[in-house]
Amino acid sequence: MIKLITIDVDGTLVTPLKRLTKKNIIQIDRVRDLGVHIALASGRPFHSMERYIEKLGLIQEGHFTVCQNGSYIVDNATKQPIAGSFQTVEDLARLDKLMEGFDVEVSAMDDVGFYTRHKNPSLYTKADAFINKLALTPVNYEDFPENMSFGRFLILGSSSSIKEVLANMPKEVTDNYYAVQTAPFLIEVMNKTANKGHAVRQMAAKLGITADEIMSIGNEKNDIPMLEQTGFPVAMENSVPELKAHAKFITKSNLQSGVGYAIERLIDNGLKRYE
Repeated sequence: MIKLITIDVDGTLVTPLKRLTKKNIIQIDRVRDLGVHIALASGRPFHSMERYIEKLGLIQEGHFTVCQNGSYIVDNATKQPIAGSFQTVEDLARLDKLMEGFDVEVSAMDDVGFYTRHKNPSLYTKADAFINKLALTPVNYEDFPENMSFGRFLILGSSSSIKEVLANMPKEVTDNYYAVQTAPFLIEVMNKTANKGHAVRQMAAKLGITADEIMSIGNEKNDIPMLEQTGFPVAMENSVPELKAHAKFITKSNLQSGVGYAIERLIDNGLKRYE
């Protein structure tokens, strides 16, 4: 029986216009009221997901939010992190140096700010700050406090530039960090232990449940670790092919309330996995 559902946000829970559909709201309300724990899991910081969490009635005990791809796990009842895997200013400067040969910009994010050393940031950097609803703050790395920590770094540029980085990613990055493409213009770089799958394991341990009691729904490459840690992995119809290979069920697209459809099927099947 499913006791925890983890749901990606962009490309999964919300439409391309970042809206919750009526069916998704209704079915999440139903399964929440049946006692199933819900965790939204995203690359976003907590506050940019808070309006969805509130609208879904998840600001209460027993529900969680996985922020910045697992860099923070927030208890919705207290709105405080209960676990996390962070990076330092030294890590940021190191990554920026490694990207010097590519036509991209490196930025950093914690739960309250979006930071760039560029005085005139690119359109891609500005757009990502806007999407995450964080103020874009120009900084000098040497001005950061020594104990400053970040949830994730962002490599931003045109799709062709991002492809070039992926094809020639420095071994120092792959050996020391978790780097994953999450949009055509974006590669996210995090602590080696930070991913949605690691976050799922931590939540399961806290709740005292097993992988077979977890359903996960996603659409992008960064959702693969999350699906790998769950007994009922579900991919959206609009998912990338790499993710669909890890799914046991393909639901409808995010334009067709695929999350609501998958959960409705789960409820109708007595909260048990279906084919």
